[in-house]
Amino acid sequence: MDWTRLDVDGRVTALRGDVCAGITADGAAFVALLTGPEPGATVVDAVDLDSFGVIGLSGDDATWLTGRGADGQLHLWQVAAPHVLGERSLETTGAAWAAPVLDTRATAMLVATLADGGWRLRAHAISEGARDGEPRGRALRLGGPPDAALAFGFHAGGPITVAGLVGDADDPPVAAWLVDPEADARTSDAADWRRVHLSPAPSELSSVGVGAGGRRTWVAGRHERKPVVYEILSLPFRGLVRSTTLTLPVLTLSDAVVDGPDRPVVLVDSTDGDHPVFLVATVDGNRLCWNAEGTWKAHPVPDGRLRAAGLAGGRIHVLVDSVVWSLPDPTGG
Repeated sequence: MDWTRLDVDGRVTALRGDVCAGITADGAAFVALLTGPEPGATVVDAVDLDSFGVIGLSGDDATWLTGRGADGQLHLWQVAAPHVLGERSLETTGAAWAAPVLDTRATAMLVATLADGGWRLRAHAISEGARDGEPRGRALRLGGPPDAALAFGFHAGGPITVAGLVGDADDPPVAAWLVDPEADARTSDAADWRRVHLSPAPSELSSVGVGAGGRRTWVAGRHERKPVVYEILSLPFRGLVRSTTLTLPVLTLSDAVVDGPDRPVVLVDSTDGDHPVFLVATVDGNRLCWNAEGTWKAHPVPDGRLRAAGLAGGRIHVLVDSVVWSLPDPTGG
């Protein structure tokens, strides 16, 4: 199996599911749908961005982008490239960073603000009846900028799961939390953030993914020098959300990801099966790992910083540095 490179005139800055997006050398936003046999990028009309490019992205029935526009403000756009279908400024939320969540309806977004010298994270509803972003749940603290301190995942109609340096403390530890942005705050505990119990305690959390049509949610990272993946359990208990630790292949992480800022493990954000598919930065190079009838398999991945991975059109798509590489789906899903 050979990887093929997505040919785009610019940098890919975001990938989720069946779509990736980024910025051209001239500062224009582009989108590439990854479902076809030969995907290509399309520039979005009248959406010019700063050097960070597209910050947040969701796809499926509609493509939603967040980024800082030519006016210096953070915006949310709905696009069908090259056309813009809708746009709103996020300045009223105080957002310094934002990402759309919930693929098919985009009824919520994660918003991070700067306050008292630190980062705060909240979920916001963005339905037509709450155009300015109605908060859901309390604000959590981040241990750094969202791009470095936060990973998140979601499935349409389900909760949002966040992981990383996030929590209630002034100096938040490594943790995972979830919230249901559609739950009624007056009657449901799920309307506020609930922490996930993880054992063994992770040294780092770097990715969230879902599988089996949203029935499974995984959180991945490392425990010391080994990759670790937890599955969140849907059990009717109050308080902490329960999880179980999956058995993974024996792999040793590279020094660069243990001692540096890069993500050690990146989950394919949404799969059809009951087992996670993930990228891992090992001492022997980057690897794509999947479970085939109870046996873990691995395949080399192009060198570079692992950033995101998705499954669309019968292919695995991975974002390494600012380049998307694709491979026929080895899981057969």
